[in-house]
Amino acid sequence: MNKLLLKLVNLLMPLLERTGVDTYQLYHILRIKLQMDDRRPSAMFSHRRKAAATPGKATSSWAVSLVTVFVGGFMGVTLLLFKGPMTGQTVYFSMFMVMMALTLITDFTTVLLDVRDQYILLPRPVSDRTLAISRILHISIYVFKLALLQGLAGIVIIGFVDGLLAVPLFIVQIVQITFLSIVLVNVVYLILMRTVSPERFKDVISYFQIGFSVVIFAAYYLLPRLIDVSDLARIELLHHTWSYFIPPVWIAALNEVLIHPDRATLITSLMAIIGVTAPLVGLWLVAKVLAPGFNKRLAVAATSDGNSTSPAPAHGAGKKPKFDLVGKMANLLAPNPVENAGFRITWKLAARVREFKLKVYPAFAYVPIYFVYFALNGKGSLADRFHKLQAGYYYIFLIYLSTFIVSSVLQNISFSEKFKPAWIYYALPIKQPGKILSGMYKAVVVLYYLPYCIILGGISIAIWGPKVINDIILAFFVGMIYGILMALFMVKGLPFSKPVLIKQSGGRIITSLLVMSFILVIGAGHYALIKFGFDMVIWILIIPAAVVFWIMLYYYKRQGWDIIELEEF
Repeated sequence: MNKLLLKLVNLLMPLLERTGVDTYQLYHILRIKLQMDDRRPSAMFSHRRKAAATPGKATSSWAVSLVTVFVGGFMGVTLLLFKGPMTGQTVYFSMFMVMMALTLITDFTTVLLDVRDQYILLPRPVSDRTLAISRILHISIYVFKLALLQGLAGIVIIGFVDGLLAVPLFIVQIVQITFLSIVLVNVVYLILMRTVSPERFKDVISYFQIGFSVVIFAAYYLLPRLIDVSDLARIELLHHTWSYFIPPVWIAALNEVLIHPDRATLITSLMAIIGVTAPLVGLWLVAKVLAPGFNKRLAVAATSDGNSTSPAPAHGAGKKPKFDLVGKMANLLAPNPVENAGFRITWKLAARVREFKLKVYPAFAYVPIYFVYFALNGKGSLADRFHKLQAGYYYIFLIYLSTFIVSSVLQNISFSEKFKPAWIYYALPIKQPGKILSGMYKAVVVLYYLPYCIILGGISIAIWGPKVINDIILAFFVGMIYGILMALFMVKGLPFSKPVLIKQSGGRIITSLLVMSFILVIGAGHYALIKFGFDMVIWILIIPAAVVFWIMLYYYKRQGWDIIELEEF
């Protein structure tokens, strides 16, 4: 597709050459930029970023394109569902706008923040004008590709729904909604840049990326089960006054006025006029009012450090230092100095390293999504399915599913793009690195697993009552035993000490499956105890589970250097 787009750009070359642009340089700069776009992992596949980064296994641009077309097809189905075309188009363009804005914010931010042009191209004989035009064309091509792939299915479907005359109009509507999405994204960028620091700006964008991957995951699993399509099909949007103020309604009104004039009213016509003028006015406002200073702020954000930093403020003499919660917990839970250091390092780096958060944080949302997907699977209304859920023992599934968090954190805790400072581990006179690992494990439990179990436990008690408390406590200790097994067999590096691109051993897959089978067997046994009413046995089993965990942790601390996979620095 890039070749086709470059050929289209070639049509503009004679005109650009007259303005002083070096078209030969422009063509090759654009070609390289598009090639780099194809190699950049998408936020849509953020949970697979480690695998995608492996040489030879990069996420194919075709895979991303196909997923985008598939998502566009899913949105296009809404054009068929609704009895009123205007309602169907409003829902379609609402989804189109949200997807376009989220994709631009999450995926294209790296392009906007990319300042490598200044270091690679500007020192060479490339004019500012050529560089500026290449940047504008690059952004335009990206948006055009995204809009085309996302709207392709809708263009085909509208031809069947409203006839061939509606197709060119629908393309115009896609252009309108794309402009509105660009305005929305610009407003979001500018608000963020004016309200948060450049470093915080990158953190917020990371949270957008995490949220985007969760939204895609949740929409795929939950929407078909939670939405009654027959109810949606009967909605008459224009009967509600609030709908007059929604931009996608303005865009959909254009179809109503031009393709179905017999149904158009004065209000519909006014909304169609607003739909035509609003994107243009929005772009003008962005260019003239909001944009001044935008590039300067963008450059500041781009040149800031890659990870979150929270430097300790300098305390003046006589100033009372802040309460150090992490230090207090480290001293309480990891009294050994080496273990204490492992606890503090893990805690602080886990909160700062951005790529770690991008890989781990979505797992916190996947657990409740999986649970709702399986628990509400069945026939009947949502209320019926909820009563059925309440009468069963699904909480066992929920609390054992939380071990997915431990697994996700431990699988990523050793990796970092900035792993070289980890040489300090090997330079210090540490005889047993297992103490660093046990400190790391305690930090993982306190920072992630324990709070998550408390939240899930609270939800379980709210739905199923206090009778589940013993099950929650037992499952918590079983989860920590499972975590120790994962750490013993799967974590072969110290915290954040290994490069992300390191090749994974194939034998780990079998080991991982065996460790996972442990939690499945224990969970099945736990379920059988509940099913046959052995509540007292569950209370009693908590004691041996806690003892087994402490024994395993004791031996985990005694790990030597022979189990650590050393890296070259």
